[in-house]
Amino acid sequence: MEKLYVVEGTHDEAILKQLNPHIKTISVGGSQIKKDVLEFLINHQDKFEIILLLDPDHAGERIRNILSLKLNNVSHIFINRSDAISKNKKKIGVEHTRVELLKEALKFEIKQQKTKSDLSISFFKELNLTGSNESKNLRKKISDHYHIGHVNAKTLMKRLLWLGISKDELIEVLNAST
Repeated sequence: MEKLYVVEGTHDEAILKQLNPHIKTISVGGSQIKKDVLEFLINHQDKFEIILLLDPDHAGERIRNILSLKLNNVSHIFINRSDAISKNKKKIGVEHTRVELLKEALKFEIKQQKTKSDLSISFFKELNLTGSNESKNLRKKISDHYHIGHVNAKTLMKRLLWLGISKDELIEVLNAST
């Protein structure tokens, strides 16, 4: 099945074309999802492997959440926020990511799964992933390991559930030396 990369805008499409001029992309039309694009994705999702590559900001997360709910069997690629900052440091987006970093990120497609997991918020609290002074650093360690972008506790839980990560796997990552 052919891959179709869903991005926010035409500049994002242009940077992907630098990596591969034959890559298939579709732009949702900026911070809003154009109705015709959403209809196309819904009606043709069985013809493509749909991969969401969206900006590591609030608008990108909102679009990712909407498309994740409306589409079946999507995959995700996350760009680190620090890698997507414009030269003037005023904007964040895929289009500002250096080509070599984007090429590396494309290697880490995360298939959204609908699996049962033994993770819970109470387990997150036990591991200090929420409610502790070290929570942010621990979540970063996990998000870096799984290439799932910048996360708060709720988003981390959601993305680990997508991956079907178990308690034991999470403990293993946290116990690994950096």
